[in-house]
Amino acid sequence: MDARPVPQAVEDTQYTLWFRNTVTVATITTVISVFFAALGGYALARLKFRGAGAMTTVLLVTYLLPGSLMFIPMYRILTGLGAINNHWSLILTYPTFLMPFATWVMLGYYRGIPEDLEEAAMIDGASRFTSFWRITLPLAMPALLAVTLFAFTNAWNEFLFAFIFLTSDNLITLPVGLQKLVFADIYPYGQLMAASLIMSIPVVLMYTFAQRFLVEGLTAGSVKG
Repeated sequence: MDARPVPQAVEDTQYTLWFRNTVTVATITTVISVFFAALGGYALARLKFRGAGAMTTVLLVTYLLPGSLMFIPMYRILTGLGAINNHWSLILTYPTFLMPFATWVMLGYYRGIPEDLEEAAMIDGASRFTSFWRITLPLAMPALLAVTLFAFTNAWNEFLFAFIFLTSDNLITLPVGLQKLVFADIYPYGQLMAASLIMSIPVVLMYTFAQRFLVEGLTAGSVKG
């Protein structure tokens, strides 16, 4: 029996490379998803335009649909763009199922922030964007943090699209890399458990440290000046 699964999980595989690939894809995907969710949620919550209600409904329905339904259309689109078998195939795909939920959460939180705060700022000469950036967005920081954790965790753990879209061993992410540790019916449980444990550490640390800031944000947001 292998008595040193953790060193083997790292030394005998391309684990470090898989880890770096996963960090790159998850980070860029999270930034894109949260950025557009913050702006999209604000537009649906504050801007009055025709079709806003329908867009909100479509947003919810889109989130309820399983991500696997997008597999064939996304594969055809990415093949046409020549983006298969590189990290951009995942970076362009992941926001399609991360943004609907993130936008929905931000929309609900924006609606709970009084519009009077923005109106007062605009009366004092601030633009719509300035009032959003300096007043509304800081108050929505707990929701922003929540959707950031959601987006990063889902991008970090995603397997199906990464397994299909990436074929080169030097490009795959950790979930696919763990699957490659299995040979036929041979399961190296020691290496699998060790690799899974190491894989979970960044997400656990994020939740551990972010929890304090999340609670502080909720407490600060509940105090009226």
